[in-house]
Amino acid sequence: MIISVFMKERRYNKIKDKIKENKKLIYLCIMIICIIAIDQIAKIAIVNNLYKSSITILEGILNFTYVENTGGAYGIGNDSIVMFIIVNVVVITLITKFILSKKNEISIYILISLGLILAGGIGNLIDRLFRGFVVDYIDFNSLIKYPVFNIADICVVIGCIAIVINLIINIIKDRKKL
Repeated sequence: MIISVFMKERRYNKIKDKIKENKKLIYLCIMIICIIAIDQIAKIAIVNNLYKSSITILEGILNFTYVENTGGAYGIGNDSIVMFIIVNVVVITLITKFILSKKNEISIYILISLGLILAGGIGNLIDRLFRGFVVDYIDFNSLIKYPVFNIADICVVIGCIAIVINLIINIIKDRKKL
């Protein structure tokens, strides 16, 4: 009986230690899952309510416009769905491997930035796999000439910009040390 309790406590402590050790990754996974869920729920709402139409949200500024994007950003590579699926999977795999191999060395800032890129990439990959296109709907064309985009796209762009900013800051810091 005592040995059984001791073994259970030991297993519990190992699990607890693993959770503590991987706390950043657990939070990252929760963040990614939440972003993907929000992205997919928004896309489902757009498909169900705006199929091939548009609605003005802020006159002259913002519309929600249903667009089936079979390419990448700015419509690059239209109808190249297989190529984009392969690129998505490769990028997601590389980022995931990088995070897992450097989990103790990566700053929380870079981890969140990479998490945003992963969430956006996975969100658009889900569309490509299950719809054959990406649902885009955020439309500022009344205000500026810019392609229609979605939440997943926003995450990828913010993640990339954050990484570039971090790199620039680190380069400046390194130059000041010299």
